[in-house]
Amino acid sequence: MTVKRVRWEREIPSRLAVDVLVVGGGPAGIAASLSAARLGASVLLVEQQGCLGGLGTSGLVPGFCPMSDGERVIVGGIGREVVDRLRERGGTGADDGPEQWDWIAFNPESLKVLYDEMVGEAGVGVRFFTTLVDVLVEGRQVRGAVFSGRSGPYAVEARTFVDATGDGLLSYLSGAACEIGDEAGRLQPPTLCSIFAGVDWETFKGWREGDQPGAAVQRAVEQAIKEGFFSSPDRHHSGAWRTGRRLAGMNVGHAHGVNGADDEQLTEGIIRARRVVQENFAFYRKYVRGFEEAELAATAALLGVRETRRVVADYMLSEGDFVARRSFADQIGRYNYPIDLHPPAATDADYEAFLAEFRGEYVYGAGQSYGIPLRSLIVRDLDNVMVAGRCMGTDRKMQGSTRVMPCCFITGQAAGVAAAMAAGGDGAVRKVESGLVVEGLRKDGAYVPRA
Repeated sequence: MTVKRVRWEREIPSRLAVDVLVVGGGPAGIAASLSAARLGASVLLVEQQGCLGGLGTSGLVPGFCPMSDGERVIVGGIGREVVDRLRERGGTGADDGPEQWDWIAFNPESLKVLYDEMVGEAGVGVRFFTTLVDVLVEGRQVRGAVFSGRSGPYAVEARTFVDATGDGLLSYLSGAACEIGDEAGRLQPPTLCSIFAGVDWETFKGWREGDQPGAAVQRAVEQAIKEGFFSSPDRHHSGAWRTGRRLAGMNVGHAHGVNGADDEQLTEGIIRARRVVQENFAFYRKYVRGFEEAELAATAALLGVRETRRVVADYMLSEGDFVARRSFADQIGRYNYPIDLHPPAATDADYEAFLAEFRGEYVYGAGQSYGIPLRSLIVRDLDNVMVAGRCMGTDRKMQGSTRVMPCCFITGQAAGVAAAMAAGGDGAVRKVESGLVVEGLRKDGAYVPRA
């Protein structure tokens, strides 16, 4: 099909002006909004879905990756506050306990309500069902963003901005440089998460007794592949999380070859992923004890995209920084999740390469972590925009660690503090001293050790 260009021009209302505009309501956007509002900034948080939480809610990703380095909780501040408050209301998994800070399962419905309460308490303005379509830029300054809502297009003006879109969309539309994929353009495959009901967890535990977590299911996957059960012999299998008394949050199956920043591929990918869920549901019922009477209760509204654009920042956090456990003078937090790049294709070679990295080469020991510099959250080509979450400034390897929800809390909280402080001046985020950002983070409970 020949691609044509059309000119679209229209005068639209500017409905609101705020100190800080945050685009994207996942963990990074939530943390950014809360931290900015708690410093007294007027904040608007815009989300295209009908709830906050991103992949943890709309995407049914069933739990938080590690929040501890094995010796201490290193995801403090807003991330820890979320887990503490979830636990108070019974919103974490049936096997969760107060000392559990490694792989915390949760109920997505409880999390939705908690996020609503937290932004309401902080006075954050929220717009759901609202999509970013354009950005108003003057030189290196973003002046406003254009959104499409149920009542039509409108603009919101702000002094500073936080790009928490996951895809780096605000930065990309502003003309900032972005990177995507590996040197061959390959991306991690997405997964459509789901919920299984009617799981007999006691039977499952008995079946896998004595095994390392996931080992029994992995043997079943290998057996099913040998028997020709799957349409694609995908050996990488993330597995089930216990999210309720008889519920399982399922992070299983991949839709390979999907670029989540491409509308056509994203559409084809989620259609294909729904078939993959059905296949994995049948696999669990046939091969995994305790799932014989399970029912497929739901699939997510969002495809679980792991990787798209990475915004070029003042400093690109790298694989070398991960390996060196590097500290930084301007670090705003520390994290320790392994480099987790899901195999781009369902081949034995790609799977073995994944295992070598995720379970060997890139695994930290107890007490080890890497620092995250404030510079990795400052968009290189813009003066008043911070970036946080999956699309922050990293190389591709490092993004395999920083993309997960606990790290998004860390980077989002720091971006919000810096954006609020910059909004109190002329909006220039580079003028905000990193020491002042760290001081603000520590006051709100964040874990920021000295370099």
